[in-house]
Amino acid sequence: MNTAPTERLSGPADRPLSDEGLGLIEIVVSMLLLAILAIAFVPLLVQGIKASARNTTLATATQLVAERMQLAQAAGPVCANVAALGGVTTVTDPRGVELQVTTTTGLCDASTRLLSVSAAVVRLDTVETITSASTLVYVGG
Repeated sequence: MNTAPTERLSGPADRPLSDEGLGLIEIVVSMLLLAILAIAFVPLLVQGIKASARNTTLATATQLVAERMQLAQAAGPVCANVAALGGVTTVTDPRGVELQVTTTTGLCDASTRLLSVSAAVVRLDTVETITSASTLVYVGG
C-alpha cells in the first residue's frame, strides 16, 4: 500500500478571494478624476493661446514701427528723403491679421533743422491702434 500523502489539486473554489490588481471600478473612477482635471485646465489653455496670438500681433506691430524709425534716421540729413517716407502700407502678420502702418512726417522748409516723424500701426479688423512711436530727425546743416 502506498502510504505517501496524496497531493490535492486546488481549484478555483479552494482559493481565497484576493484584492490583487485593479478592478474595473477603480479604473473607471481614476479615468473620471483625470477627465475632471483635464476639463478644469481647458480655460487656462484657451487663455494661453489667446495671449500668444495677441503677443504675436504686438511683436509684429512693434517691429514695423521700429523699422520706420530706423528708416527715418537713415534717410537724414536730407529733408526730402525723410519726408518721402510718409505714407500708408498694409502688412499681414504671421497669424494672418492685417495691419495698417501709417508714417507721418513734418514739412520741409528752409528753417527746419529737426523733422518730426511718427509711425502708428492699426489692426484693421478691430480698428485698434496697437503701437505707435515718434522721433525727431536732424535734417539741417
